[in-house]
Amino acid sequence: MESLKRMKALSLPKEYPENIDLIRLINYRTFLGCILNDVRCAIMSLMAKGYTSALDIATALGFSRTAIYRHLHSLRKNGLVIYRNGRFYIAARFFLVYDVELDSEESIKLKIYADKGGFADEDVGFVLVKGESCRCDVCSIAESCLKAVKNLARKLEIKVRSEIPLEAFTEIAREVTYRDIVSIIKSGYLIVKSPFDEEGHEEKE
Repeated sequence: MESLKRMKALSLPKEYPENIDLIRLINYRTFLGCILNDVRCAIMSLMAKGYTSALDIATALGFSRTAIYRHLHSLRKNGLVIYRNGRFYIAARFFLVYDVELDSEESIKLKIYADKGGFADEDVGFVLVKGESCRCDVCSIAESCLKAVKNLARKLEIKVRSEIPLEAFTEIAREVTYRDIVSIIKSGYLIVKSPFDEEGHEEKE
């Protein structure tokens, strides 16, 4: 399936396990809880660069392991991070943000926020796209971010017109939603997980 082949082109550090999800849809409120916390954003970026142990992350950020474990627990509980064999990994190659509502006919509507999401980049680390919180006009890493977004577009075979990182990512998210996600859902199935599905895993190294 072409949709899956394109997603598999998104790279992760070589140390990552092979069974990392291609796409994850993250709840809107959960996503806000991550992007509004600078430490969690920094942790995600480090993990995209290959920092997968709590000790390495704590050392890089200058925090205690206890403090880092608290953040890792929250990220894991909310589907952004997974825990495998004593190490922590970003849970997917590509994240989009969603919300749901029930209409008057009791049908569930899935809303994708095209201006929010995230993806791993080999140079930048983890790129978090924060929607209205992004200030591309004054951001010190806007140039690097745009390069990462264009690299993402190339891997996904999507043409972007905007030279503004947020707008370019929005173009990608919309295309991925209509071209890939809808196709995958129509021909496959959905797995619904609660925030507590991984609670049984031990977090000690």
